[in-house]
Order: sequence, then structure tokens, then C-alpha cells
Amino acid sequence: MNKIASSSFMKPNSPSAQRMPHRLTLALLTVISLLTGCGISDGKLTLDFSPQQIQEAIAPKFPVENCPLPLTCIKLQNPKISLPEGADRIQLGFDGIVTLAQQPLTGTVVVSAKPRYQSTTGEIFLDDSQIQDIQLAGVPPRSLALIKQYGAPLMQQALQRSPIYSFKNAQAEKIARMGIADVKVQSGKLRVVLDPSLSQGPK
Repeated sequence: MNKIASSSFMKPNSPSAQRMPHRLTLALLTVISLLTGCGISDGKLTLDFSPQQIQEAIAPKFPVENCPLPLTCIKLQNPKISLPEGADRIQLGFDGIVTLAQQPLTGTVVVSAKPRYQSTTGEIFLDDSQIQDIQLAGVPPRSLALIKQYGAPLMQQALQRSPIYSFKNAQAEKIARMGIADVKVQSGKLRVVLDPSLSQGPK
């Protein structure tokens, strides 16, 4: 009977055995990158969103309207997305209509929002909306203050209705839910970085 050298078996604590989960993770990342369109570098996945992609995701949520006071209504419509270079927030420009005593006044409203990753569902939302600029001719200062006060919550409610992206593939969702490393605006795009080494759950 020929003896088989013990070195031909993989011992549980051997370096080769310890590398197996890492190899499996890299293999899984490669599959996920092909399924989701992610890039892969240094064992991490990156998912980039252009302004147009974000625009298509949030456009169905608008217009939105709120009437915080009698005879005073705020309406935001026609969102336009921009990603200022070097910023960590997404900028949203809207056509704004403020109705005061049944008199509509039109102009523009610029809002910024920060990408937020919901780890329990594997979804990306826009959060922490802030009004950056308002251009409405003929609107008195008191009304502008009301627009800022009520406009941001109105925006936030609209953006929280649905995510701008959801990981739909089961494997991709698992990796993303447990291994998100960073979500920010970078090089003119919204970039999501996934790092499996941050995973704390079962593989």
C-alpha cells in the first residue's frame, strides 16, 4: 500500500487553510462585480453612480408639496442633480413654487443631501437634506424663512420614500450589508466602497 504524505492534506490551522476563506471571498467578490457592475481593487468593490443615474432614481418622487400655514404652500419639482468636485454631499436643484394668498411665485431652490447606507436592508438613501440657496422673486423675508423651515423636512420625506440604489443580487446584498466601507461623492460620482474585511456576520 502506497503511503500518502501527510503534507498533501490541508490541516485546519495551516496557512493554506487560513487563506481559503480569503480566497473564497475574493472569488465571491469577482462574481458579484460581474453581476452588479462594480469595480474590484485591493479586495474591495466600488460602485459608482453618475448624476444621471441618481436623477433617474429620485425623479419619480417629485413634485412634492406642503402647505405649512393657511394660504401658504411650497412646491418642489423637476429635480436636477449635480455632484460638485471634492464635495461629500449631493446637490439638488429644484424649480420652486411658493403660493402666498393664492398668488404663485416661482424661482429656484438648491438643496444638498448626504448619501446614507442602510446596512440592514442593503440600500442607499439621500439623507440630512439642507437648503443651500433660494431664489424667489417677490417673496418677503418672513416667507423665505418659512420656506427654509418647512422645505428641508419636505425634501427629506420625499427622499426617504425609496432608496437611490438597492443590492438585488442575494450574494451582493450579503456582502454589502456586512462590509460597507465608505459612501461618498468622489471624482464627480457617488462612490460606494465595499470591504469584505469589515464583515462581522457569517459568510
